[in-house]
Amino acid sequence: MYEERLTQRIRNLERKDSVRAVDDLSYIVNSIINHLQRVLNARQGSVPIAEDYGMPDFTNYQGLGIDEQAKGISDVIRNMILKYEPRLHGAQVIYEPDKNDLLSLRFKLQTEIIHGRDERSVVELETVISSEGKVRVEK
Repeated sequence: MYEERLTQRIRNLERKDSVRAVDDLSYIVNSIINHLQRVLNARQGSVPIAEDYGMPDFTNYQGLGIDEQAKGISDVIRNMILKYEPRLHGAQVIYEPDKNDLLSLRFKLQTEIIHGRDERSVVELETVISSEGKVRVEK
């Protein structure tokens, strides 16, 4: 299993200072976070090669309560991770309401990163969908 995406491996081949440890867990986590942000900030239908790549239009969830909306969105996030981020295994996406910020949706992502020679490390990330629809993934 590769710790980097294909474009990262190609970009690192072009660099002269590409002598770094790909086994560095923080590097792998940052790579995964960057990739997840790209996937989750793309809109479905905007990528010609894969119609289901990215997040759907959430206006389809009108009329549902916040808990039902959050359940649907967490399922979408989980499916995106399972399909487009093979470095993660066993992803669980849990809605965690934020009483201080009622306009954004906050999810906890608990998963295992597969790296090195089938080594697994448990990681917990936070995914926040702002009121503008922008998705932010952070440690």
